[in-house]
Amino acid sequence: MTERVLFFPWGWGGGAAYTGRCLALASVLAEAGDEVAFADCGINAMVREAAFPLLDSAPEAPRPPDRHPMPPYLPFADVERVFAVAATYHRVERVQRRFAADARLIEAYRPTLVVIDMCPTAALAARAAGLPVVSLADADFITPRANGWMPWSTVAPRDLLPHPSSLPVWDRLSRELGLGRVTRAEHLLWGDVTLVSSLAALEPVDGPPHRGALHFVGPMYWNPPVHSGAPAPPRTDRPRVYVTIGSGGTVGRPALQNVLDACADQPWSVYVSSGFAFEGDLNVPGNAVLTGFTGLDTPLEWADVVVDHGGSATVLATLLHGKPQVVMPYMSEQEMNGRQLVEETGSGVLLRTSATNPYGRLTFSDRYSGPSGQPCVGVDDIRKGIAEVLGDAAYTQQAAHWGARLRECRATTDLVALAHSASSSAGEERR
Repeated sequence: MTERVLFFPWGWGGGAAYTGRCLALASVLAEAGDEVAFADCGINAMVREAAFPLLDSAPEAPRPPDRHPMPPYLPFADVERVFAVAATYHRVERVQRRFAADARLIEAYRPTLVVIDMCPTAALAARAAGLPVVSLADADFITPRANGWMPWSTVAPRDLLPHPSSLPVWDRLSRELGLGRVTRAEHLLWGDVTLVSSLAALEPVDGPPHRGALHFVGPMYWNPPVHSGAPAPPRTDRPRVYVTIGSGGTVGRPALQNVLDACADQPWSVYVSSGFAFEGDLNVPGNAVLTGFTGLDTPLEWADVVVDHGGSATVLATLLHGKPQVVMPYMSEQEMNGRQLVEETGSGVLLRTSATNPYGRLTFSDRYSGPSGQPCVGVDDIRKGIAEVLGDAAYTQQAAHWGARLRECRATTDLVALAHSASSSAGEERR
């Protein structure tokens, strides 16, 4: 049996990983014979490049802007703060408009299955229409743990980002739809089937499923072919450093320039994916090749060490390839990935950590230079981090260990069968 599948990826605040994860699942479903389309709530340029149909919402529907200014660090402590602050879903009229847009797209496309990645309005619209929902998630999206995106924080999430709560809005809308109360924002992101693109041993959820079935399926990320004419990673006998610090949505030019400066005059060969949203001149050293938005697999196979921002897709793809990494985070979830998936596993180093004081203020400390008031990690710390990882084979050994486990998980996971099982799961729940 085939399905007609409509995807709703999250796009607020950058988040190429969300759209990429949807594209990864869409590709295997389409190959299996399913009909696939995307709502226009993610990063639409990625969907267009992948050549999947893209459905337009009504002009008045809230949708992510193409470009938007970002602070040097985003202290989202949990999913509710992401909804309230990134998309301003503490405003009832914005939630109602996005819900109405999602419901209209569902009515027009007539899917038999809806897939969400961090999109609560689409989840509610699908359930109100009686449709099964597959949720793609990180473990911290759905954990019941306090400060799920930032568990080292010692203050309440609203002390760091004091927007009004979105929870009363979700609860009101859900009850109006006859779907029951919403007591936690994370509950909106549980599907009839929920797929976590990791391992339980790496990222435990810390609680039973709120609804449906939970499956850890290994890394899911989009790997488009390198653009025609883009330079390939160079052939070299030198240590190989791959740099990928995001799609450009959350990381600015100064941070990338610091990485380039850290690599200048070093005995390394450097390949840099600068993303699709960077603008402005960069001073590129002679030992570096700078390109745009590329796939991950080719440069990861090439690299000896990876310098990244701690994004979930990048960190897990790097582990999948068994490569050690140097993480320089620009938001709380990226820092948590660096702490949990890199430092705790012994597969690399985290260059910057944050701490909270009792007044809801953040302080930062860099790995080698200590407390810092600078907006991003300095050149010397980046250079030392790369040198440390290249100089200690234990980092590579640990990365290879976790890579083998992740590859085994992916090899034994049938994504099509798991996604299709949402239809039977939803039917059993309704009965």
